[in-house]
Amino acid sequence: MKSIKYLVEFLLVKIFYIIFRMLGLKVSSNISGQIFLLYGLFSKRTKIAKLNIKRAFPDLTNKNIDYIVKRMWENFGRNIGEYPNLDRIKVHNNKDIQVKDIQNLLEPLKNSKNCLFFSAHIGNWELTSHPLTQNGYRINFIYRAPNNKYVDGLLRKIRHSYGVNLIKKGKDGAKDCIKVLSKEGGNIGMLIDQKMNDGIETNFFNRKVMTASAIAKFSLKFKCPIIPAFCVRKNKTSFIIKYMKPIPYEKIKSLKNEEKIMNYLNKIIEKWIIDYPEQWIWFHNR
Repeated sequence: MKSIKYLVEFLLVKIFYIIFRMLGLKVSSNISGQIFLLYGLFSKRTKIAKLNIKRAFPDLTNKNIDYIVKRMWENFGRNIGEYPNLDRIKVHNNKDIQVKDIQNLLEPLKNSKNCLFFSAHIGNWELTSHPLTQNGYRINFIYRAPNNKYVDGLLRKIRHSYGVNLIKKGKDGAKDCIKVLSKEGGNIGMLIDQKMNDGIETNFFNRKVMTASAIAKFSLKFKCPIIPAFCVRKNKTSFIIKYMKPIPYEKIKSLKNEEKIMNYLNKIIEKWIIDYPEQWIWFHNR
């Protein structure tokens, strides 16, 4: 029965993929944004999102929280609609894409054996790898694979189409990461803002949360710089991609342990969320 369920799910996803691909980036983004704006009115996850926002920003009014949640659902929906068209988005000579501080990306890539990148579920996070791959570099992205292997195959195909190799989370994935980082030009990216039950306890918006610490482990072991990167939606299908100053290995080493390293990185993510609260995915039960 489960295999039939997965097959039906895949067929529905595939149909939406084909339709959104045919409609193109802007139309599919607009339509999907409105669909999820409506979906958010009935979703149980809206309650989780509001609770999380209240925990992070206790002084916000209910009206402001409602606004953030609505815009969050719209942004998330737009991401879904944009997914089938990601390989069509070019960062060079594109009036809808502004890349800030590209030297913070390119200089470490030129001067280091390999680099680590992190982002968060904010704006359209998938676009943070586009300037890297479209400048001729390779990146391997750690991701949580969907339970549905058919859907996973489609998502992998989409990501491969714009130059991103994928490594599944887990023990086998950790081995693959070590192989990648042992070679020159083996760059790894990851999203580090999700709950990880088998992670370590860290601080996030003055609360204790469980966080994956792989990026700290890898940086300490392979002496890699860490580059924070994020992408926010400026307007509809217009984006700003920003690369922050690389965190050198010496700084990572000075923090001494994984907990302090992850607290340091969490503070960076907190700043992004404070600046763009309506573009972060609040409905994860972190």
